[in-house]
Amino acid sequence: MIAGTETVLERVLLAIIAAHPASAESDQCVERRLGLAMKALLGPSTTRNGAIDKALANMIRERRRDICNAEMSAFLPVSNNAPARSVASLAESAAHEILGLDCPLEVREAKDLLCREYKRQAVESDPAIEALRDEAVSRILCELAEWDAQCFSMKQSRLRSNH
Repeated sequence: MIAGTETVLERVLLAIIAAHPASAESDQCVERRLGLAMKALLGPSTTRNGAIDKALANMIRERRRDICNAEMSAFLPVSNNAPARSVASLAESAAHEILGLDCPLEVREAKDLLCREYKRQAVESDPAIEALRDEAVSRILCELAEWDAQCFSMKQSRLRSNH
């Protein structure tokens, strides 16, 4: 059935699926219903795109780790840590290790694709923009909490006046 390596989204969808069993007419298996729900929420996905996404996530994680290690080693008087690996080096490693490619031509194509995607995502995930988005979400949540508190107090005052 399910492998036990589901994402958080998949776990939530599986819980919803379990809470709403299929009718006798549809009689779809859980895996099929999960696939349909994922496709409805996220759009169509192919295994290749999933592998590329996994390789890209690995590259981003490794790059951040390398940069952090390099910055931390700068604080030490004697340090023999290597500098952060280049994006191209990380892309080549991901092509071999994550995508399982051995053919030099396929590795080069995957490396080019991963480098382009890394640069595209690096622009989109600017820390300053993310901080502004987080602040905006925080303000919205505070406004909603204040609005909810006002509604609750109005309901309480109505209940008291009715009694």
